[in-house]
Amino acid sequence: MSDFADVAVIGDLPADESLIWSLREFDDNRRAVEFVRHFSSTLSIFSNTVSQIYARYDVELPESGGECLVVVPDMEAFTETWYSIPERAIKTTDYTILAGGVVGKTGVFLHMPTDGGKGKAVPLIAGLRAVTDAFAARGEEFLPVLTKGDLRAFQKKSPMLKLHRLDLSEMQDKSRFELNDIRMGIRQKLRAFLR
Repeated sequence: MSDFADVAVIGDLPADESLIWSLREFDDNRRAVEFVRHFSSTLSIFSNTVSQIYARYDVELPESGGECLVVVPDMEAFTETWYSIPERAIKTTDYTILAGGVVGKTGVFLHMPTDGGKGKAVPLIAGLRAVTDAFAARGEEFLPVLTKGDLRAFQKKSPMLKLHRLDLSEMQDKSRFELNDIRMGIRQKLRAFLR
C-alpha cells in the first residue's frame, strides 16, 4: 500500500502523490518532519506529478497518523510557484544534508564528494557556499531543490536530505524572463539561509 492511499485529501486539495513522502525508515517520524520543516524557508520542492516547483510550503503529518509527511504548497503564493517544469531539468547531485549526529557532531552538515570517493561532511552553510562557488567557477548555477525520495534515514534515527538541482539549460521553452524569475526565487531562498 502506497503512502498516497493513506492521505486522500489535505484541506480542500486533492493529494499530489509526489508531495507525500514516506517515513517508514524512521523510528521517530516527528524528528524527520521537523528536519524537513527546518529547510522549508531555504529549499524549494519539485513535484513531478504536476511539474511544478513550490518555494512556499509547509510540512505536515496527516491527522490519520500514517507513516508519511505531506508537503502542503501555499496555493496563494502565485509568484513563488513555477509551472511546467520538465522532469529532465531536475538533476541529481552528490550532496546530502546531514544532521550532526550522523557524523558525531552537533549542528547540520553537508556531505560533499571528494576525489577519494568517501566524501566529507562540512558545516552546512560553508558547504553550500563552496558548492555554489564551484558551480559558478564552471559557469553553472547551483539551484537546489528537494523531490520525493530525498528524505532518507541514517540507522532509522537521523534524517538526511539528498539534494537535487534545477538545470535551467534544460528549459529552452521558457522565456528569459521566466528563467530569471525561477533563478531569483530559488537563489533568494538560499541566500536568506546563507546570511
